[in-house]
Amino acid sequence: MRVTKLIREYVEKTITVKMPYGEPTEQFNAARKRLDDTEQEIERKVDEYAKKLIEEASPGLPEGFKIYLCDSYGYVRSSHYDAPLAKAAVAHEREVREKRKMAIETILLELELGATKADLERLIAEAINM
Repeated sequence: MRVTKLIREYVEKTITVKMPYGEPTEQFNAARKRLDDTEQEIERKVDEYAKKLIEEASPGLPEGFKIYLCDSYGYVRSSHYDAPLAKAAVAHEREVREKRKMAIETILLELELGATKADLERLIAEAINM
């Protein structure tokens, strides 16, 4: 079978869908969401407290003077640099991408060497079970 652009795209899409990222990526995404949610909650609490402080301080100021919150910067920053979950997710995703690449190359080579549509489905199933 001659490998056309359409066949190549079909193989790449099929392998990508059937070889998804697994648990390390899911754990990292869940931890990242928890980090983002926590950061937003802290921002909300700090904002409420800052507004309360401004209300308490404002009555003592001379006429025409006022204090207000500047929205240019957030109060909280977060990072997951060098986190074990992040490292595990990156390593896992690299491994899955490499497996996908090898499977796609093997399938396309077999197709170029004369495989049929039935062989294509068999090769995809074998690649996924690797």
